[in-house]
Amino acid sequence: MSQNKKSVAATVGDVLRFRTMLSPFLLQILFWAGIGGCLYGTYVLLSLEHWAWWLALIFGPVLTRVIFERVLVAFRTYERLDELVEQGRGRETA
Repeated sequence: MSQNKKSVAATVGDVLRFRTMLSPFLLQILFWAGIGGCLYGTYVLLSLEHWAWWLALIFGPVLTRVIFERVLVAFRTYERLDELVEQGRGRETA
């Protein structure tokens, strides 16, 4: 139990010191909100009997996914680069 409290405290400390990024997690929440918005927009178009409801159903979620993936690639690149730096430091000390 003590180890779990330490890891939570370390995680909170890392977030407060900007060592861990919140943006990737927040982007995932915004992504699902965007998917919900696309589905709601599709429902509105369908209820108004507009012909483009099927375009919103197909291309809305796909476009939302592509946009969020492009942003997340930057964060994943940074995380991977950080891992490589840590591996490099480990080789220097060995």
